[in-house]
Amino acid sequence: MKLLLGPILYARAQATPDPKSHDVWSFFVNVFLDSTSAKKPPALRLCFRDAKGKRVAVFDEAKPAADLTTLPKDTRGVVWRWEVILPRTDVAQRLSYHFESPDTPGKPVTFERPTPRDNRPWSSKVIPPEPLVVSDVVVPAKGVSPNIAFFSCNGASRASDWSNLAQPFALWDRMLQQHQRDPVDPAKTPGFQLLLGGGDQLYADSLHNTLDVLNAFMKLPRSERLKLPVPDGLSEKLFAEYAWLYRERWGGSQGIAPLLRRVPGLFMWDDHDIFDGWGSHEDLQQAPWYRALYSAAARAFEAFQRGWLEQPAKAREPDDRGVVKPAQHYFQTFCFSTADCDLDVVLLDLRSGRTSRVLDTGDAHPQTEFTVMSRSQWDAFDAWREEHRQRPENGKKARHVLVVSSVPLVHLRFGPAMERMTGGGVELRDDLLDQWESSVHRGERTRLLMNLFSLARKSYCAVTVLSGDVHVGARARVRSRNPDHLVPALGTVGEVFIEQATSSPIVHPPPGWLTFKGMLALSEDSREDLPGFLQTELLPVGKELYLRDRNWLSIRLERPKHRDTTARPKLWVKWIAEKENLPMEVVVEPPPFPTVG
Repeated sequence: MKLLLGPILYARAQATPDPKSHDVWSFFVNVFLDSTSAKKPPALRLCFRDAKGKRVAVFDEAKPAADLTTLPKDTRGVVWRWEVILPRTDVAQRLSYHFESPDTPGKPVTFERPTPRDNRPWSSKVIPPEPLVVSDVVVPAKGVSPNIAFFSCNGASRASDWSNLAQPFALWDRMLQQHQRDPVDPAKTPGFQLLLGGGDQLYADSLHNTLDVLNAFMKLPRSERLKLPVPDGLSEKLFAEYAWLYRERWGGSQGIAPLLRRVPGLFMWDDHDIFDGWGSHEDLQQAPWYRALYSAAARAFEAFQRGWLEQPAKAREPDDRGVVKPAQHYFQTFCFSTADCDLDVVLLDLRSGRTSRVLDTGDAHPQTEFTVMSRSQWDAFDAWREEHRQRPENGKKARHVLVVSSVPLVHLRFGPAMERMTGGGVELRDDLLDQWESSVHRGERTRLLMNLFSLARKSYCAVTVLSGDVHVGARARVRSRNPDHLVPALGTVGEVFIEQATSSPIVHPPPGWLTFKGMLALSEDSREDLPGFLQTELLPVGKELYLRDRNWLSIRLERPKHRDTTARPKLWVKWIAEKENLPMEVVVEPPPFPTVG
């Protein structure tokens, strides 16, 4: 059988009312094989071994995660999923895994390699197949939260950007080295147990050039593109092309692939996982061709970034009209629980519901409403916040919440005048509308910030925002002096704050010096007062406000060395940059528990 893509590990929530769940570490392992039917699982057994070669666990049951057998011959197959549940011990474990046939136990399977798609020199080179054995899957010790690697912008928009990179995957190599290296302090957990993708994991913009029918469409006048119907078969052709992109960008032995094989991941898309600027092109997004592109990208996102695709032949609609039932957004929450601390990860979907609506078409001067998150996603977020508040551990157990917002909540702001100057189809307009700092999104941004402070206050948790998108690293802080947000246990402290860490890009080139200076000259980055007694500010990353260097984040949660009623686990966030050494770390501590009695 041929291995088309994978293995890819996907994270699984570690929270359950049963305290015994703290004694196991679980995730999913997916492989994309050239199976001809999703009804007949492959005769493969997934086996895990410890550092001494002793068999730790075996998993026999494979379920179809994505049935892609209707795609063209060179792309079709089935994504198979194995559920993995591994025991935790008193120390962290490094495990390896392989697939084996039940007929030949102990012998790792050697998968066939797929035929190259074209005759490009780098894709037609014949590489001898070898047994698939993956090392360095790290299971954390009992009671230990996962170490996290956060990244964004895994690719480049143009071929010229790739050519400017001497070592495109230098930071992926560094992440792999850090994962495989044991820490100096043996008490610390080695490597990573959670890989967080904050957006632009794919960079699908190349389809506009490589797919002839799409390239021809993009050259049509705008008026024709708005109305042109989708020809028969185009939707499936687009879906097949997105699947090929994942095989190309996530496969092989370089870049992201070695980490996908070793570290369970959670991913949220951004515009380049669809195409550049999706959500900020206004009327174009209502055109049939653009919605067909969205549908293909969404199905591929489900199959390869979420790791599970139901109803693969069904078209996906953006959640931007409020009429799709059930709502089709990708808001996700996961809890990684230990006896001492709960770590929740909330992934906001800033693309499926992003749109503009004319509120009153009969008015001589109609107003336009711009949204980033759909109404249905807001409802889901509100429901999760209430569920989080009502958990029995509220006020009794330390809690951290990581909120993944693919676009930074606080960054450079350009103001309405700049946005008006770039109207009329000028390319920069969609880039400006993309940002939370855009004048048309500021009300919704304030709503989100108020909700995050309310979450921190009512759930006695620390909230930290992780962002990407902007091709520079940055740090921001949002302060609140709103009485409704203050924590009584802090006594006379008159403010609370939320930290934001922006990490971008891991592959895409950072902006050139002259280009970035021009952006700074046209924007503002000073402190800003917002409604609701809120204030935002940018803080230095190292010596400068912006890290114009490729980077990713290393995040760990440390239990206090001295266990008492006042000590609380701290979250440590550090930028790992390509050229600069940044010893600084952002440290976040949850609020004190309420006074009993």
